[in-house]
Amino acid sequence: MARARNIKPALFKNEVLGVADPMLTLMFEGLWLLADKAGRLEDRPLRIKGELFPYRDNIDAESLLRWLAHEGFITRYTVGAKRFIQVENFGKHQNPHRNEPESVIPSVSDGCITTDFCGTTSAKIGSAPADSLIPDSGFLTADSLNPSTPPALPTSPSDDLFPKFWKLYPNKKGKVAAEKAWKKLKVTSELFALIAEGLAKQAVSEPWVKDGGKFIPHPSTWLNGRRWEDEVKLASNVHQFPQSRHTGFADRDYQAGLIQREDGSYAL
Repeated sequence: MARARNIKPALFKNEVLGVADPMLTLMFEGLWLLADKAGRLEDRPLRIKGELFPYRDNIDAESLLRWLAHEGFITRYTVGAKRFIQVENFGKHQNPHRNEPESVIPSVSDGCITTDFCGTTSAKIGSAPADSLIPDSGFLTADSLNPSTPPALPTSPSDDLFPKFWKLYPNKKGKVAAEKAWKKLKVTSELFALIAEGLAKQAVSEPWVKDGGKFIPHPSTWLNGRRWEDEVKLASNVHQFPQSRHTGFADRDYQAGLIQREDGSYAL
């Protein structure tokens, strides 16, 4: 059931949404309406499309959701066999009515974060673009939109981080070799944040998505090559929207084919 929510002026100055397809902003706003008191909802693209865009054709709800997740505006996760969405920083920007029922959807911490419907998992650690929608923030800067590592993370190596990496990495082959490569890196919490961030981006990249993920490297190869530092090209189905027919008005010649009258006006 849709609910009334708030829209703040900072949303329209968000430098990520502001240059993206307007349907992404509409989708993001629509998720607020469908989300429960905790900002959670079921990850069901067809139902979401039916609720938010019942009269629009050619809306690819899955691509819209995937883009929002990749840019950090939402988190898509699974608990058991069910998929859910968490609207990031929902509690900062929304004030649900006190009589609104409490959420019955499990939180992100109860499940694993997913980037698609094929079992690929990833994590986004650090601040997200949605963090910049701070109350009374006035406007957003480019720096505030870039994910960053929390400054207070410990810097000593942590042995309990490899199981988290192994759970996230989609190609689970050669665990012994991967763990050996992991120990050589002496991964701290700060480095783990960078690894997880890079993994999240590559999980939706062209080489990893095509052919069912057959080109995803072994985890030991990926770690030894510090591949989380690679530049990433998103898969072609992540964010490709047709150019709006409303663009280019300034470049049109509206006087072409018209006859100029003696008084300077034009007629057909």
